[in-house]
Amino acid sequence: MDRMFVEYLASIDWIGAVIVAVVVIAIGLVVLRFGLAVSSEVGAMLPGARDAASRRILDARTDMPIGDWVCSVCRSVNTETATRCYRGCGARDEIARPTAEEAVSDAGGEIEPPG
Repeated sequence: MDRMFVEYLASIDWIGAVIVAVVVIAIGLVVLRFGLAVSSEVGAMLPGARDAASRRILDARTDMPIGDWVCSVCRSVNTETATRCYRGCGARDEIARPTAEEAVSDAGGEIEPPG
């Protein structure tokens, strides 16, 4: 029985087995790394995508009261009477971003679609 086991071990292609193991481990590590990517890393991989998406969402809001303003730094909606962003980003005059309604009125009622 011992002789059969020794013959079995001798018949194994050890170099091929090691190469297959290394390739499988490397692929596993790559898949694990991409699986662990968090949203901030994905956002960093696509520069500007997060800002563009936030602008689109804010412009699509129809329930925003007239006169409120949007902070261009943190994208928060501030009340009409606020002179500073409530998250402390700065003064309204420096960081206020025009809403979709203000952009339309500034363009004389017509605005070009993006893209």
